Amino acid sequence: MLERLEVQNLAAIRAAAFEPGPGLTVLTGETGTGKSVLVGALGLLLGDRADPGQIRPGAEALLVTAWVDGRAYSRRVTPGRSVPRIEGEVVTLAELQEALAERIAVHTQHAALALGRRRHHRAMLDRAVEPEVSARYREAYRRWRELEAEVEALRSEVAERERRLDVLRFQLSEIEAWNPQPDEMEELESEARRLGHTDEILRHLGAVLDLLAESEDNALDRVALALRELGAAARLDPDLRELAGELEAAHDALGAVAREAESYAGRLEADPERLDEVQRRLAALQRLERKYGGSLAAVVAFAEDLRAQIARLEGAEDRLEELERAREQARAELEEAAGALRAARQAAAGRLAPAVEAELRALGMPHARFRIEVAPLDGPEAHGADEVRFLFAAAPELEPAPVEKAASGGELSRIMLALALHVGAEAPTLVFDEIDVGIGGEVARALGERLARLARERQVVVVTHLPQVAALAGDHHRVVREGEDVRIERLEGEARVRELARMLSGSYSETALEHARELLNAKP
Repeated sequence: MLERLEVQNLAAIRAAAFEPGPGLTVLTGETGTGKSVLVGALGLLLGDRADPGQIRPGAEALLVTAWVDGRAYSRRVTPGRSVPRIEGEVVTLAELQEALAERIAVHTQHAALALGRRRHHRAMLDRAVEPEVSARYREAYRRWRELEAEVEALRSEVAERERRLDVLRFQLSEIEAWNPQPDEMEELESEARRLGHTDEILRHLGAVLDLLAESEDNALDRVALALRELGAAARLDPDLRELAGELEAAHDALGAVAREAESYAGRLEADPERLDEVQRRLAALQRLERKYGGSLAAVVAFAEDLRAQIARLEGAEDRLEELERAREQARAELEEAAGALRAARQAAAGRLAPAVEAELRALGMPHARFRIEVAPLDGPEAHGADEVRFLFAAAPELEPAPVEKAASGGELSRIMLALALHVGAEAPTLVFDEIDVGIGGEVARALGERLARLARERQVVVVTHLPQVAALAGDHHRVVREGEDVRIERLEGEARVRELARMLSGSYSETALEHARELLNAKP
């Protein structure tokens, strides 16, 4: 719900804060105190055009901030710029509007915004339609659109199939000619290094053999001499036996290294043909990596994708026929679902229109007529195959016309209230500004009762001049002007009685005060 609204430097308001409660909250106060300015502040958060003329004279900028469900939404307006924010982060105005439109709906004397847009007519009527009927249509539409897109994509592919197939087959043949394996690059690079440096490797191995075993003063002979001397010492001192054993193991290891080096050198010989073959394969694989991926694994994966594309294109005509049959079946199911949705909407319209009309007559429009027209569109859309229009006439001599053209601002607000009572509201918080213009007496009481009924399931904020409405609120706030400042005060007890008395008679006479108490005591 709307937890707090702060306004700074908007019109005549220097600074004001308002904390509506749950249920029904009313704002009252004398004319010109700034009640409607507060509603206009919410309009700025909901995307209304910001006029620099709204900035309080002498101020650099106006700022409106609303806290809704623990999150802060604000808009700062200067003569050259408007900065919307959500939780302190700069966003676009569209993002701010979208975020708040799901939470707050404003209905003013000048515009009931939802009723001014046809798509909202359909959305409100659909709240009276069985959910499974709408869900069945949405699923049928989704399936049809998916198949439609697949058919169009495949048709385009068929049209350029041969050209595309040539390209795909060339790419695949280029890869398959070398049959790359994901892990072979490292092995090939190692082999190329070995084949390219055979002479140098043999020279190093020759030096190793010479030092270990073949020179006059080689390592093996010298270690053997050392081993004889250490063995003689170990015979005299048993503590040296372990050390002698270690030296003997070292002598054996050196002999093994010498024998393996000699064997490796015997096997190694220059092979220019193999070196050329390896280098050519390396160059080819590196070229494939550059063209089709950064690694051989990527090249192999790309080849698999090529095979799948070729298979799909080679069977494209058969697949196209299959998809077209499925699409036609989906279209038939969509038309059936659209017909069911239209019938459900017409039935809901037949129930809803007289119910709304009855509410309007109870709300001071005795000759009101309200109609709901469900007309077919040229083709299916995401929401159905119908256009929904609300029609209204306030006088018996008038023909019902589109509600956004035929109803005044106050009438639109009452129509919105009547609809909300029967199909639910479009947002958790509803704000009505001067919905009570031009009514009084029993009609005023009926309006208050309906607002209170709506507030059982919603937060409802009402700017009102009617004491009958104000007396039914759970939360009563008065807007007071003090010089250039505006203060919003929550009224309780005798202060609330005095405000109701002022609204009843413009005075605080004992008669007015007693009447005010009676209104409060009559609260259901």
